Amino acid sequence: MIYATLSSTTFLWANNQLVVNKTKPKITQTTKNIENSTHSQYSQTQKRLKKKKVIRILRMGRKKGKVEFDEFPPDNFDPENRYKDPVVYLEMREHIVREKWIQIEKAKIIREQLRWCYRIEGVNHLQKCRHLVTQYLESTRGIGWGKDGRHPSLHGPKVEAVESE
Repeated sequence: MIYATLSSTTFLWANNQLVVNKTKPKITQTTKNIENSTHSQYSQTQKRLKKKKVIRILRMGRKKGKVEFDEFPPDNFDPENRYKDPVVYLEMREHIVREKWIQIEKAKIIREQLRWCYRIEGVNHLQKCRHLVTQYLESTRGIGWGKDGRHPSLHGPKVEAVESE
């Protein structure tokens, strides 16, 4: 185990895995040092408590289980006759609402990145943040922003026809 501390952040490297702890832990020795310690300041209970803290810190970064989401629409949904199976219809509606919320949250994230880009770049934001502007505009043209039924080209201001003589 290797400890490195920078102000209030502690980095712990153990078993080929990096664990970052934002608050400085009270552990200053590895488990081997604690087990082999013959100092009178460490009682058996203190050794056990310190061992548990080390184990907790080691387990913090290990997330072996993977969460799987059902991201696909129902297989047997018929758009021609959508009310034929009410369960499939409700699943499809939930899928559409879920996709809308995902798009809205992605747009919020891009908007926050764009704000930070404006703050950092200052007067050069037109050149440096152009890619974020296009991403944000594309994400707001899509699903979930109150203009779902319209084509993206129709989202801008209306073009008035000019009569010629």
